[in-house]
Amino acid sequence: MWRSIRVKLVFVYLLLILFALQLVGAYFVRTLNSSLLNGETANVERQAKLLATIVAPQLANSKKNPGDISSLLSSFPQQLSGIVYILDKRGIVQDTSAGTALVGQKRIDSIATQVLVGKKKVAGIRYDPQNGDHILAVAVPITFHKKFVGVVEDVVPIQSTYTTVRKVTTIFYTTSAAVLLITVLLTIILSRTITKPVLDVTIQARGMAAGDFSQRVEADNEDELGDLGKAINHLADHLEKALEDNRRERDRLRAVITYMGDGVVAFAANGDTMFANEAAVRVFPEGNEDLKHAADRLGLRDEMAQGVEEKSIVRSLGKALLHVHMTALKQNRELTGYVAVIRDITEQEKLNESRRDFVANVSHELRTPLTSIKSYLEALREGEDTIDEVTRSQFLAVCEQETDRMVRLTRDLLQLSGLETKKVKSSAIRIPVRRWVEDALQRLALQIKEQKMNIQYNVAQHLQIYGDKDLLDRVMDNVLGNALKYTPAGGSIRISAKAANAHLNIQIEDTGIGIPKDDLEHVFERFYRVDKARSRRKGGTGLGLALAREIIDLHGGRITITSELNRGTTVTIILPLNEERT
Repeated sequence: MWRSIRVKLVFVYLLLILFALQLVGAYFVRTLNSSLLNGETANVERQAKLLATIVAPQLANSKKNPGDISSLLSSFPQQLSGIVYILDKRGIVQDTSAGTALVGQKRIDSIATQVLVGKKKVAGIRYDPQNGDHILAVAVPITFHKKFVGVVEDVVPIQSTYTTVRKVTTIFYTTSAAVLLITVLLTIILSRTITKPVLDVTIQARGMAAGDFSQRVEADNEDELGDLGKAINHLADHLEKALEDNRRERDRLRAVITYMGDGVVAFAANGDTMFANEAAVRVFPEGNEDLKHAADRLGLRDEMAQGVEEKSIVRSLGKALLHVHMTALKQNRELTGYVAVIRDITEQEKLNESRRDFVANVSHELRTPLTSIKSYLEALREGEDTIDEVTRSQFLAVCEQETDRMVRLTRDLLQLSGLETKKVKSSAIRIPVRRWVEDALQRLALQIKEQKMNIQYNVAQHLQIYGDKDLLDRVMDNVLGNALKYTPAGGSIRISAKAANAHLNIQIEDTGIGIPKDDLEHVFERFYRVDKARSRRKGGTGLGLALAREIIDLHGGRITITSELNRGTTVTIILPLNEERT
């Protein structure tokens, strides 16, 4: 409570006013008392001097006519104030207004004695303990023809003067107390004009410290406190805007870091993990548990210990291949931590490996027929005179067959590339599903007959799809062709189609040799062959299923394969029913 500015202001004003009142009161009472006493003394002195002038002749001739003085005092008793003593130069009472009993006695009084010994006039105040009154005694000399003949002493009670001073003092201090009370009330009221703006500023400052910038100080006063309130409001506006800008920037940065594809991990200077985004958590096999030891798991501890400022490394973590770029963070040239950007390059490396495999496979697929063609052509040239026509025709047939194989390979590669880059131009029409299947069976009729295959198909007449007939024929030819290739003679192939949820589900089931479980996930990859020797012998390029998947994807569908070794394979194609696609 005593720390409050309002209390301090009231207390200070109270002390100042109290001190001023005490000072003024003391001066006023002293001055009043002195003024009243001086006035009373002057009156008594004038009376005493008047008496001295009147009684001087009688006192000088008192030996001749002693009764004159007594008769003189008794002649104007109403005009005398107090008790008057007329003493001769020896101090003997010649007359007094107090009664005749004292006449002829020596008066022992300090006031009169001082005049008797030579002082011109003496005044003094005495206190009478018997009745508690104050008495003023004034003594003046009596001279006659410049000759000292006696003393007039006038003793006057002045208790009324002291009573007046006490009453005035009481009135003064009563009024002072009322003034003090009014001053306290006014100070309390007026101090609010100072303390309220200060309190408002304090409340706003605390709110600003807590992050609340909505409050404002009432700054209506045109004074220093009003200027302070306006300055605080201006500061609050600028701080709120600055913090809001900072918050938006921080949120934007956090969002960028949180949702960026690369992992970001912040380390303290000692290598402890301080922050990691979601991408970084996904990189580690054990998630948050691995993040606690991210510096060790990423192999960065030694670099941090050596104080390396920047380094890029490639690390294997589980099945993932990571590219890690670490940078030191410094403030005032002092190392404060590290930040590492982690990029999972597993898929990129797989893509690079796939490209390398693709180049190798294409080279191999082209080299094999070219080698065969070259060998047969060299044989024909060297045995031009010795090779008969039958052998020559066989050699040329092999060259033609290998040439056709290269043509198919080149065509499939170009078409696959066009499908992957969405550069294939397609002409979509409505295609009856039953006719689509029957046309494919008609194209493969000779092979079906040679292998004595049992073909069954159950496709409703009303089913239609919307797509590019040539591309979809490639798919059906490829799927049925694979079924014929890998199904022994006398086997069976069953084709069924049904509509479900506005989609066509068509299944091609065979009783062939099947596909090993480990190979199933790779059958749609380019140049992948389950039985490489048999595939080449049958004239396959290894691109058929890769082309089929791209074509089905182009039509908004999907293709899947299930198989059981030595039991057969089922290919499922799902396409939208009679839906135009742009």
